Amino acid sequence: DAKKKTVTVQAGIRVAELVDALREHGLTLQNFASIREQQVGGIIQVGAHGTGARLPPIDEQVISMKLVTPAKGIIELSKEKDPDLFYLARCGLG
Repeated sequence: DAKKKTVTVQAGIRVAELVDALREHGLTLQNFASIREQQVGGIIQVGAHGTGARLPPIDEQVISMKLVTPAKGIIELSKEKDPDLFYLARCGLG
C-alpha cells in the first residue's frame, strides 16, 4: 500500500528481494542490516539493525503479523490485537 507506506510479506522473502520490490514503488525499509541474503523472518527475530543512533532495529518496523501455531492455528497480532504477545513475538533473541 504505497499510500500508507506499508507492505505485507511472507517471512521467507529475502531482504534483497524485498528491498528491490519496494524500490519499484518508491519505497524502502527504514533500516536494514548489510546482509541482504537473510530472510525477513530471521532478520526480525535477531533484532538486526543498520547504522545510525536514531534508527530503530528492524523489528520495530513490523506493525502486525500472523503466526501459525499448533494449538491456536493462525493468530493475528498487532499493537491493537494482543499487544503483549505482539511485542514478544516481534523479536526472539533466543
